[in-house]
Amino acid sequence: MKGSECRLIEYMDGSQKRFIIPVYQRNYDWKIENCKQLYDDLVKLAGTEKKRHFFGSMVSVYEPSGMNTDFLVIDGQQRLTTVSLLLLAMHNLMEKGIVVPKDIFLKQRIYEEFLVDKYQPKETRMKLKPIKNDQKAFGRLFGEEADYIKNSNLTTNYFYFYERIQKQEITVDQLFDAICRLEIINIKLDNEDNPQLIFESLNSTGLDLSEGDKIRNFILMGLPVEEQNQYYEEYWNKIEECTKYDVSSFIRDYLSIKQLEIPPQRRIYISFK
Repeated sequence: MKGSECRLIEYMDGSQKRFIIPVYQRNYDWKIENCKQLYDDLVKLAGTEKKRHFFGSMVSVYEPSGMNTDFLVIDGQQRLTTVSLLLLAMHNLMEKGIVVPKDIFLKQRIYEEFLVDKYQPKETRMKLKPIKNDQKAFGRLFGEEADYIKNSNLTTNYFYFYERIQKQEITVDQLFDAICRLEIINIKLDNEDNPQLIFESLNSTGLDLSEGDKIRNFILMGLPVEEQNQYYEEYWNKIEECTKYDVSSFIRDYLSIKQLEIPPQRRIYISFK
């Protein structure tokens, strides 16, 4: 394991970088109050002389893939996805002329350095690759509003940023400058590290892992990538959709039937394991 300080914007920069959320990760869970706190912090930061603001850690596994540089995001996906939503909202507002930056290259810079690989086909050009349903909702935000998936958490938070940026508490240039001051600890794992133990112990987003999150991790993380994707598609995602993403309660009922006793709410994962 190797860790070093860097700016989040440096971590994200580069058209050939791709940030892949493994299927054993939780879905995107940040709420509007989390987005509000981030934006409030950025507004305050823009009004100070502080050169940096600590934004937590990013834990990833480097996976070289041809000409691209893939990072499997073990921890930090909530923050990475949220900042991507914020940057996309900034870009779309500038694209429509609703917000006009002083830096005439800002719109192009955000789009080409932090959101897409412009040399890839349209359907694969997004740098951030969330898991199945989140990826679909995120991709729609690059197109027409009529096609947005309105019941997605990503869309809800995108709209929050889209509306708040227009209030012009700070200019879009100041907002981008504040984002550039966000600093992270970039932790890269190697073959000797155990991603499962690290995943279980980390909780830097402030959102506790649900029992279902822990079980998904336990089942999928130790499998080869091809089997991870197969099991996720054929089984786990179907369970999520059929239970309206309340997997913890479903597995608690399942265990109650199998074991003939009801496990405590906070020990569903332990009982399953």
